[in-house]
Amino acid sequence: MVAKRRSRRTRLTLLACGVVTLALIVQLLRVTVLASPSYTNLATQEPETTVTLPGLRGSILARNGQVLAMSELRDTILADPLLIKNPLPEAATLAKLLSLPTAQVEHALTVKGGYSVVAQLVTQSIGSKIETMALNGVLPGINVEPGQARYYPAGSLAEPVLGRVGANDNGLFGLEYQYQKLLAGKNGYAVEQTATGNLPLPNSIVKKQAPVQGRSLKLTIDPYLQAYAEQAVAGEMQKTNAIGGTAVVMDVATGQILAMVSLSAPPLPGAKPLANGGQPVDVKRALPTQSWINQAVAYSYEPGSVAKIATFTAALQDHLITPTSTEVVPGHLNIGGSIFHDAEPHPTEVLSMGQILAQSSNVGTIEIARRLGPARLLASFQRFGWGEPTGLAFPGETQGYLKPISQWSATAIGSTPIGQDQLVTPLQILDSYNAIANGGVMVAPKLVLGTVGSNGKLSPLSSPAPHRVVPASIDKEMVHLLSGVTGANATAPDATIPGYVVAGKTGTSQKPLHTQAGYQMGAYWGTFVGMVPAQHPVLSAVVMLDQPVPIYGGMTAAPVFSQIMRYALARYGVTPTGTIDTSLLPHTAKSSSRRSRE
Repeated sequence: MVAKRRSRRTRLTLLACGVVTLALIVQLLRVTVLASPSYTNLATQEPETTVTLPGLRGSILARNGQVLAMSELRDTILADPLLIKNPLPEAATLAKLLSLPTAQVEHALTVKGGYSVVAQLVTQSIGSKIETMALNGVLPGINVEPGQARYYPAGSLAEPVLGRVGANDNGLFGLEYQYQKLLAGKNGYAVEQTATGNLPLPNSIVKKQAPVQGRSLKLTIDPYLQAYAEQAVAGEMQKTNAIGGTAVVMDVATGQILAMVSLSAPPLPGAKPLANGGQPVDVKRALPTQSWINQAVAYSYEPGSVAKIATFTAALQDHLITPTSTEVVPGHLNIGGSIFHDAEPHPTEVLSMGQILAQSSNVGTIEIARRLGPARLLASFQRFGWGEPTGLAFPGETQGYLKPISQWSATAIGSTPIGQDQLVTPLQILDSYNAIANGGVMVAPKLVLGTVGSNGKLSPLSSPAPHRVVPASIDKEMVHLLSGVTGANATAPDATIPGYVVAGKTGTSQKPLHTQAGYQMGAYWGTFVGMVPAQHPVLSAVVMLDQPVPIYGGMTAAPVFSQIMRYALARYGVTPTGTIDTSLLPHTAKSSSRRSRE
């Protein structure tokens, strides 16, 4: 009985094992014979790796098509020291290909800790040779990674404007940063089968997505004028020991910026501010800017007498003055307990409107502003765009500052009309004077003409519509008054250009202390802004020098204005009457005048 039970149990066990074995055989047949080919390939499939194919960054072009910034495909050579058995001969081979010292390459092939970088920015021709040798086993443990490098063929020309990119090809500042999304390419990829050491096998790409190149920018900048203007500003900085300088040249009719200069002098070793926050004029300091900052838009300052344009245009428009009217100008004014006076002491005198501007009389201007009143004065500044963004949208651009009337002190009606107690950028100053040059019509400043795609066609960028800020009749009177500023007995005879009438205004403003209220002794900004030819302005420009010696804008900034404009007038073939004999400026025909500004 017991033997029969054991025999039955044995048969059941064998039957169960047989069922399980049969099931395993069926499953094995299903997987290996009946299943999809993907299962079959798993046993033999080579490992894969995904290689990034860089999408080239778009270029930045000058108005004449000259390349100012461009990217090229470059390779990075990597090494896996664990796979390199004979580093010295391999290093010698690589060093010869890369034109590097053998010892330097050998170090990269023997370091511990995984992959090491042997060389960067290697041309594709060299990279391809190295990759082929690695695939053929001549250079085991070596891998080639594709990438790109940014180049600036014109060197440091317009660097604060163009900007620069970082190691990851992202813009750091300037136009490179502002237009990052447009300039950046879209990376592609390739999936490759690999052998030992993660090296791609020849002709083993199983999937590929092509990269897309970024769009290019075409600027309004004229590289020849830009280079000349930079040299002119740098020369005056050296001559006057200024710590910074900026200049902007604009096409009057379009607002296109033909040159934008921003230069900073390095601080002298050991330069320290005084205990009261001041700074001796013979000691350079790191402030106000670093060399990469575009001072034309990012640096706001108290502009001084160039601000008098707001008082005069508003007073002319409201018929408080005429170009031929006169003003009794005392030697000084006491306003709210503060004494306001002119640069040179004088007794009470009667001055014409032209003389007040030509001599840059603070007292005469304040007397007119007092009749105008705070509300109309502030509105005049606002019409010119002070205290508001220019529309350029440049990275780091400041809108300046106009103090609301509710915050005006008892002395504000004296300080505001002469360019104190407010902040403005050089570009905002130029915008306002360019409106006067353009018949009273303000056009938005423009630095980028448009984008260029792979087909080479220009797609213009939109800009705000022009708008009138001064009546045409008042504008003519204002240009006439500003023309007297460059006369022999005025503040800016050094701005003159033989054969041309130059209209403009000087500004000399004291620099405030950084740590407390008040102003630095002996430290000033010198500014000149103007237009030429005055009869029919074609070009406008502003020049500002930071802490020059001598301090006056008429003695430092005005000569630079004259120097730059002489070159520009000759380059663009502008005659003394405003006709143009060249096609280098937009919207012009040969030997024709600019559009009417009536």
